[in-house]
Amino acid sequence: MVRVVRFSMAAALLLGAALGLGAQSPAKPGKTDPAAAELVRAFEAKLDLAGLDVTNDFTLVQKKEGEADRVLRVRVYRRDAAETFTLVFQYPDSERGKGYWRSGADLYLYLPSTREFVYRNRKDDVGSTDIRTDLFGRPDALGQFWATMAGTAKVASWECDVVRLDAKKLDVSYPVQKWYLRRGDGLPVKVENFSAGETLLRTVYYVEYKEVAKGKFIFAKLLSTDALEKGRRTLLSNEGITTARIADYKFSKAFLEEQSR
Repeated sequence: MVRVVRFSMAAALLLGAALGLGAQSPAKPGKTDPAAAELVRAFEAKLDLAGLDVTNDFTLVQKKEGEADRVLRVRVYRRDAAETFTLVFQYPDSERGKGYWRSGADLYLYLPSTREFVYRNRKDDVGSTDIRTDLFGRPDALGQFWATMAGTAKVASWECDVVRLDAKKLDVSYPVQKWYLRRGDGLPVKVENFSAGETLLRTVYYVEYKEVAKGKFIFAKLLSTDALEKGRRTLLSNEGITTARIADYKFSKAFLEEQSR
């Protein structure tokens, strides 16, 4: 049975409030703090869905000042144990049939207009929105980043531990990140993404999770705000989440090609 872990919308809107960071200084990049690593392993264990197949539909609503909302709907097929997922665009018609297929470290974008697969990397934006493809799939922060403690903070009403991640290589979405992990269950409630020069680029608020198996969670709602373009934000909601077995064929290029016919 899927259990919902709700973070109220009012709380989500407060997540950008001033943060009372502790005085503890982060260690220099190039070394991982054991305490930070323990926190990262704990929340990733809850978000790692190995052993489960997960199907869901997510809706992206991109908002920009002075423009009409842009809406995208995408179906996701995910199998963490095999490090694979397939994303198929459902709406609008101009995007329908387009999709992504990931196998291990390899990510391909299928373009039905030309019937070709274009090799991409984990930094790819889904439909030119603020949502990156590395949001879907098995997490592996410690394989890609050095983790250090960055103090504590209160986010809305939650006391959080703050972990800073510095990329080992620059083939990640954001080379510097700060994760705000809610004490009690350790789940992320806020993530700040920075450039290599530590300019804030994006902030993500995790508004709601769903428990899809005992101790295993998937985000159900999140809000992404652009720090450089005022008023630009993306709302994402996951719906129809199931853990029924997915046919192996759906994790293939051939399956993606069929969706545009």
